[in-house]
Amino acid sequence: LRLCSSWRSRGIVPAHRPIEKELSGIMDGLEAKRRLVSTFAGAVFGMGWLIFIDQIVHFNSCLDRVTDGDPCQWGKPPHNFTVTGSESIPHSALSFHDDASQLFLANWDPLNPFDVAAASTPAPPPPHGGWHDISGRYKLVYLPGCLALISIFFVNTVEARHLTTEAEWISGGATVALRIWMFFGLLVGLGACVLAVWVHVDLFARHEDIQDDPGIAGVIQVLLLMISSLLFWIARSIGTESELSDPFL
Repeated sequence: LRLCSSWRSRGIVPAHRPIEKELSGIMDGLEAKRRLVSTFAGAVFGMGWLIFIDQIVHFNSCLDRVTDGDPCQWGKPPHNFTVTGSESIPHSALSFHDDASQLFLANWDPLNPFDVAAASTPAPPPPHGGWHDISGRYKLVYLPGCLALISIFFVNTVEARHLTTEAEWISGGATVALRIWMFFGLLVGLGACVLAVWVHVDLFARHEDIQDDPGIAGVIQVLLLMISSLLFWIARSIGTESELSDPFL
């Protein structure tokens, strides 16, 4: 206030305008910018989760009805195997054209070669028409989003001004500790992005017995969460250089 009064006495700030009004206008402008950026960041954050959840629900719905009309038009998997207990034999591996011979060879047990009845019994159809569900290692598709949430927490508990000046509420080594804290958050976010791409490419895209929509949705989800984390951090940093912003916003 004393500085602004000095400016007003020198003619830099017009004397007819109260200094409180000037400060109030500055504060309102900064608050409006922070709220605008924060709102946009929240929209991006919600969009990432909605896309991922929608694709998971859609995938499970199509999987449950793939043998009941197949409304999603998945059809049969590219590699449709004849399931025989603990192993599968591709149809292309059978050299006989006779259906009875193929059925006998597919179900014949070499440990019990004289059990003709068991060998002639058709094997039960594979579940979901041969399509694989999200189980086993495919559950890794849920992990990148969780790591992205952890990264958002680590990054957005640090402000820009705390990375360059000593924080008053911590004595000694505050700047270094906060830099390590934020670096760890960024590292977790990078790991989430790499993991999401790996899950899609190595698990979903490589295997033709599962639809790759959840893998694609996982990549989009993590990218949107990382963008929202950056926007949240920018919103919280607006105005910190003038010391007019609330550090707990």
